[in-house]
Amino acid sequence: MLAACLAASVTVLAGALLIQGAASTVKSAAEGACSALRPNPLTATLRALVPEFDLPDLAGKKVSLSSLRGRPVLVSFFATWCPPCVEESPSLEDLARRLGSKATVAIVSVDEDLDALKKYFAKGSPATVVRDESRKVPASFGTSKFPESFLLDGSGKVRYAFINKRDWSVPEAAACIESLK
Repeated sequence: MLAACLAASVTVLAGALLIQGAASTVKSAAEGACSALRPNPLTATLRALVPEFDLPDLAGKKVSLSSLRGRPVLVSFFATWCPPCVEESPSLEDLARRLGSKATVAIVSVDEDLDALKKYFAKGSPATVVRDESRKVPASFGTSKFPESFLLDGSGKVRYAFINKRDWSVPEAAACIESLK
């Protein structure tokens, strides 16, 4: 009887260790996916920031960042007159398509010319496109250069910063974002 009890205890302990090891491997893989995107170091201000905005989309409907909480959000600052932004935007839209409802890709345009922005996204976008002609939102993230992107976890906390364009169509992009639920 004692031998059977010990055997069961060892089996339970081995199972727990296996599960813990698997969880550690999954976390490590997610961190590896994020590292592959070459994030830039977060400043102390960004690490403490839980950003908020309430901006109009292309139809004039207000979108608040807090309404997107509960899932990861990639906030990307963009302008139609910015060549690296224009190069990056197709991969952002591809990422938004692949993520579907698992996460949100929010393109925050700093364009002053609403018509130019509407023309650029004339066919619509799978990403959430909003406009901040005042540039107060990028300033709240500590930036005035474009493109720059910030990955927020489901609670709205900034987890990663990406200065300059990235290729968001790589598999690591979706894996990284999905890991931040």
